Amino acid sequence: MRRLFFLLAVLMPLASTAGWTDSTGKPIPDTESMRSDGDLHVQLLITPDEAELRTAWNTASRAPTLRVTDTVKRGIRSSAMLFLRGCAPNAIGQCDVVVEFFVITPSGQRVPAGGGPLWTSEPPRAALVLGSASMNFSFGPTDETGLYSVQAKVVDRIGKRTLELWDRIRLD
Repeated sequence: MRRLFFLLAVLMPLASTAGWTDSTGKPIPDTESMRSDGDLHVQLLITPDEAELRTAWNTASRAPTLRVTDTVKRGIRSSAMLFLRGCAPNAIGQCDVVVEFFVITPSGQRVPAGGGPLWTSEPPRAALVLGSASMNFSFGPTDETGLYSVQAKVVDRIGKRTLELWDRIRLD
C-alpha cells in the first residue's frame, strides 16, 4: 500500500523553535518518525523512489506532494530519507549533523545500515530541508516476511543533541 504525504501543507507541520506546529501555529507532539529537541527538528520518510522525491523537493516552488510507502516487495529498492530544520553552527557558521541508520528485522535483530553527514552547511533557513544522507535498501529471497523498523539516529555534534526516529515497512 502506498500513501501520499502532502509535505508541509497537511501531514508535515512547520517546525518552530518551540517544537513542531501546524500551519496555524498550534503545537503538534513529536511522533516516532517526527522528533524535535530545541531548534533541531527531523522527520523520517520511506519512499519507493529516492530520485523522484529529490527531484520533486528540489524543483517545487511550494510544498510538493511526495510519494512514500509502508510496504515493499522483494527486489524492489526503497529509501529512507530525512528532512530537517535547525542545527547549532560552529564558529564559522557551519553545522555538523550526522545520521546512523539501522534496520530491525521482524525477529528483532538490529542491523547497522550505514549513515553519514546529514547537514554540514549553515543552519537551514527554510521551514525544512532535505538532508544529504539517505539509506537505500531492498529485500532478497531469504529475508523474513513481516514488519521491519527503519531507525535513524540523528546527532547534532555541535549542539550536542540526539534524536532517534523510526518508521515501519512491511515486506510482503
